[in-house]
Amino acid sequence: MSRRTLLVAALACSASALAAQSRSQELITNARALIAARDFPRADVALSGALESALYLLDSVNVFVWRGILEHLRGNDSLARLSFRQVVSLHQTQVKGLDQISPGLEDLFESEARPFRVYADSELDQRAAWVSGPKFGYPPELLPRRVTGHAIVHATIDSLGKAEALGFMVLESPDQAFDAPLQQMMLAAQFTPARRKGHAVRSDVTMGFDLRPPAPENPTRLITTAREQLRTRHADSALALTAQALDSANHVTPGERVFALLVQGMALRQKGRDSLATVSFNAGLAGYRDLTARGIDLAPFLKRLADSIRISRRAAPMEAPTVVGTVDEPPALIRHPPIRYAPEMQALRIGGTVVVEATLDTTGRVLPATVKIVQTPNPVFDAESKRVVLAAEYRPARVRGRTARVTIRQPITFAAY
Repeated sequence: MSRRTLLVAALACSASALAAQSRSQELITNARALIAARDFPRADVALSGALESALYLLDSVNVFVWRGILEHLRGNDSLARLSFRQVVSLHQTQVKGLDQISPGLEDLFESEARPFRVYADSELDQRAAWVSGPKFGYPPELLPRRVTGHAIVHATIDSLGKAEALGFMVLESPDQAFDAPLQQMMLAAQFTPARRKGHAVRSDVTMGFDLRPPAPENPTRLITTAREQLRTRHADSALALTAQALDSANHVTPGERVFALLVQGMALRQKGRDSLATVSFNAGLAGYRDLTARGIDLAPFLKRLADSIRISRRAAPMEAPTVVGTVDEPPALIRHPPIRYAPEMQALRIGGTVVVEATLDTTGRVLPATVKIVQTPNPVFDAESKRVVLAAEYRPARVRGRTARVTIRQPITFAAY
């Protein structure tokens, strides 16, 4: 006998079987015999005693089943429903043989159990069927390997046609990375629910899916869409699109690679990830210079984009300072004056990063006597770098909750564009 299926036996039992029963089972057996004899008052008393002496869950389930039968035979279907509801609350959603006792009992019990019971295919008049759902999201981490294969999933579909998260399982898959996207797709899908006797019911489905990487896409179109996403402040979408454009499966050209890296840098900067944005910008602009040096004619829009990024980077804020020593909360650069790039150095395309060391007092101000250059690509940049640091404003560092005097190293980059 399964946990969710209870078989109602005949209304009578032998004396030898009775002797082997527990007190609760004995009283239930007596109640069944009294119900068969239509002695409902005494049957009621016997069932009350059986519930009081029940030691096991199945004993309690049996009491409520037979109390439901008793109330139905008395003509009290509302009380019968209450008893059957107790049976369902004890995780018993199917009782066989009820109609052998009285026609209509099975439907009465099923009306209470239907929202909780999961029906087998053999019990259905109509199976659940897929109506609509999102496109399967191929895992980006599998794109380099182009993993393909067949997946089989199992899910419970509720009476509204939605897959239940608790009942979802991946039975077969070529890679575990497919499991989460498969679940997301199934949970977002819409099904026509299974039906039994005119009612929408819960049921199980097993489905198979062929998993293949997406077909190559036009990188330029992807990057253009990424720029549109940036205009609406959707940096995450833009990053996903540029990563997709840079996928080797899309056969990105050198010019498209430059385009993607520059837009990727813009997206990273919009998210406040300045160090990663710098990496993308440097790679994109290096590729741009290489292509132009080789005389490759690039699209005007790409030239305009590269020029705008070069200009914006010259006016961009300085990078965060590093601390010499250990603090609980590092100082933060609040503002600094514009960095003046000597025209003669621009003309010669000479650039680089100067590192200035200085000490901040407990208010975050730079102590002039402590300012010195510790790294420089060219002495021409030194005076301007000292001027910028002396005029900069910082939020002070903290040690053990108090503002503290610290020594910092502040990088200042002069871009040679």
